[in-house]
Amino acid sequence: MEFTTVTSMVATVDTIVDGDELMNGDSEGIDRKSWMYGIRHTDPRFVIGMETFLKVAQEDRDIKQIEYHLLKRGFMFNYTCWSKHGESLASQSTTSIDLNTNYNDANNALHVTDDNDNSNEGNDNLNEVNDNLNDMCNDLETNTYDNEMKKLQQIFADAEKPLYNGCKNFSKLSAVLKLLNLKTNYSWSYKSFTCLLELLHDMLPEDNELPISIYQAKKLICPTELEVQRIHACPNDCMLYRNQFANAHTCFTCGELRYKRKNENDEYDDDVTKNGPPAKVLWYFPIIPRLKRLFANPKESKLLRWHSDECKDDGKLRHVADSPQWRNFDYDYPDFGNEARNIRFGLSSDGINPFRDMSSHHSTWPVLLSIYNLPPWLCMKRKYIMLSLLIQGP
Repeated sequence: MEFTTVTSMVATVDTIVDGDELMNGDSEGIDRKSWMYGIRHTDPRFVIGMETFLKVAQEDRDIKQIEYHLLKRGFMFNYTCWSKHGESLASQSTTSIDLNTNYNDANNALHVTDDNDNSNEGNDNLNEVNDNLNDMCNDLETNTYDNEMKKLQQIFADAEKPLYNGCKNFSKLSAVLKLLNLKTNYSWSYKSFTCLLELLHDMLPEDNELPISIYQAKKLICPTELEVQRIHACPNDCMLYRNQFANAHTCFTCGELRYKRKNENDEYDDDVTKNGPPAKVLWYFPIIPRLKRLFANPKESKLLRWHSDECKDDGKLRHVADSPQWRNFDYDYPDFGNEARNIRFGLSSDGINPFRDMSSHHSTWPVLLSIYNLPPWLCMKRKYIMLSLLIQGP
């Protein structure tokens, strides 16, 4: 079965409905949304709803293969009317989301919030009990390898566990995520955040599950984190100790030692991690895993094709895709230009003084990537700007 056929049957749930009720009734579009897109694929309610879908699809499909793909990937976005499997569109509710939304109007992208927005709406969002935990868990379930499933199951357990006995508004995971979000938005220090956790832990009932340190809080959500690579570098910026130079002890260009050592005449251990701290470090945040998470979301995936599907071609310069250089690049590399999902980045970097010290002895250089595939009103949103490299000073 082709992937496009399989992904046209995709799902999640909130209420258990009888199989006959799924096939009949005027409000089935709303009911289906709740179980097809609201819960994890391992939930028994999802399995019950999926079996009803399989009954509809069994006449001309490979049921076992469909069942496997539904449990692995879920249903196609907004497929509450099973029109590809015999149902009529006329019998469905009109409350479904329109995938053909015209994203040329900036107002249609209001679902993407700016992380720098300190308006009242942003503060209200922090207090909403209905957060995106289900979406996050589904995203993790899709992008997690078998060796990480144990950690993922712990995430699911913490998402269901109440913060304390009788608490209905917050689970253990949702409370920690909201507190960490506040820490990031208001630049709280590690010490102040730990003191807050300790205070809240004492204020809540004795059986509460709130961690009492930032280490415990971060450990709770560590399966959701993306990879970070720590690469040793020459103190004079000549080279990186990676690939064929991963085990070298001195720079091939200037001869500088790789490590911070009091006595440079000491012998080197073959294990480079035992020779002392590196003289300089480059932090690399891999891009591919972050792009995978963006493409795993149907809305984000559509936005990443905006430059090809939605951008107007009327000779006016509104977007980077309208520039002559964009067309020149497509001409020089036609295979790249013909695939709308290929990502085009804008790279920017500048030194900053992280300690607010006017001395030039220390600076840090971030390397940022902005995604030019996106609509112009989203290209420079904080959400879509990726920190790819962090070069430590001096």
